[in-house]
Amino acid sequence: MAARRFYQDERGGTAIEFAIVAPILIFLLFATLEVAVVGMMSAGLDNAIARTGRMIRTGQSDGPNDAPQFEAFVCQALGEDNDECRARLQVSVQRYANFGQAAAAASGLPDGTFNKGSAGDIIMVRASYRYPLLTPQLGFYGTPSAAGEVLLDARTAFKNEPYK
Repeated sequence: MAARRFYQDERGGTAIEFAIVAPILIFLLFATLEVAVVGMMSAGLDNAIARTGRMIRTGQSDGPNDAPQFEAFVCQALGEDNDECRARLQVSVQRYANFGQAAAAASGLPDGTFNKGSAGDIIMVRASYRYPLLTPQLGFYGTPSAAGEVLLDARTAFKNEPYK
């Protein structure tokens, strides 16, 4: 008799359904937020590289003179001026004879070299930032660099202005 009443009782069915569906919905919510944050970080890295590269292109005297200084400018533009940002960021600034050579080298990873050239030189700036994921299952977004991280890349090429 008690077994029949147990099987016929429908109270609590909603709670059980919610317990089954809630983890999936919560994961999807966090995953959506994380994809948005990764997209914003990628756009932020692109803007930071363009802004810092402009300092080189225009020959600003207060611009970066070596790779660690360049990294500091980029991290500051990202709003993360700290040692952790610089540890996750790898940059290279290289001089090329023409844009064809710069385009051929664009796919390589940054190696920490720094040669800002002089007026009229072709410069390729490459940067990679290892962004830690809150939901490591999203490693498919971008190029994974390690477990729980995604590698964000930014590239820009320009010809230095004829500054003096």
